[in-house]
Amino acid sequence: MIGVATLREQQVRFAFDQDVARVNRVVRERQLEVVGGVPLDEWVRPSRCPGWSVHDVVRHVAQMNEMVVGVAAAARVGERYRRARRFDPRTTPSEWLAEAPAADPEETLAAYAQSTGAVVEAGGALGADVLVGTPVGLQVWPRMVLHALFDAVVHERDVTEPLGRSAPAIPEQLPVVAYVLLVAARVACAVDREFAVTLEVGGQVLSVSVHGADVEVVPAERNDACVAADPLPLLDGLSGRVPLDEVLAAPDDVRAALGMLARNM
Repeated sequence: MIGVATLREQQVRFAFDQDVARVNRVVRERQLEVVGGVPLDEWVRPSRCPGWSVHDVVRHVAQMNEMVVGVAAAARVGERYRRARRFDPRTTPSEWLAEAPAADPEETLAAYAQSTGAVVEAGGALGADVLVGTPVGLQVWPRMVLHALFDAVVHERDVTEPLGRSAPAIPEQLPVVAYVLLVAARVACAVDREFAVTLEVGGQVLSVSVHGADVEVVPAERNDACVAADPLPLLDGLSGRVPLDEVLAAPDDVRAALGMLARNM
């Protein structure tokens, strides 16, 4: 799962914790169609993840789905999911792939479909105030769901972009992009980078800012300084798949601050 080092205490304002269970369902079900539409004979081809084939990426997403379900089940009984206790997003995914039994694409596709259904069911399993461990520290459950969606959407594009099979953005992906902007802003805040920018992303205008320990990603009014960005290319830029300056025509200080996320993943 995509992650960064645990971040220091910050005062966060984030306006996209609502309706996450529905967002999770719509995005995940659409992903089943997109990934399921990739012919299995193309699964041997390279993905955007260095050293990983399309098949490897789909196996990874299925494993992360299982982890999200495990986190939810453990949290229901007041525990932490044991398998996630030493999870390091830089090394653990490759270790889990190496440890998993060999599988052919048909088996992996079935596991991916089953685990996606389980994650859809788990999306609304916990209350909005329940704290769980995530790759950026303790967060409320809806943000864990959004973090897992961040991972899944980026990896969907890791599979489809090299094959020319990427699907267009849908409105339900905008809370995922807003969440990734939040994580990027929190990374900037952790090293005392202050900035403020108004972004128009897929028709949604957002204020993204860091002032001291205050981090904000909230809806805003369009203004003369508003910077437009396509949601999925912006997600690629924030996650380091493409240079951020190619997809975000923001001032240099804003790109430098938001670009720190990719350098810390």
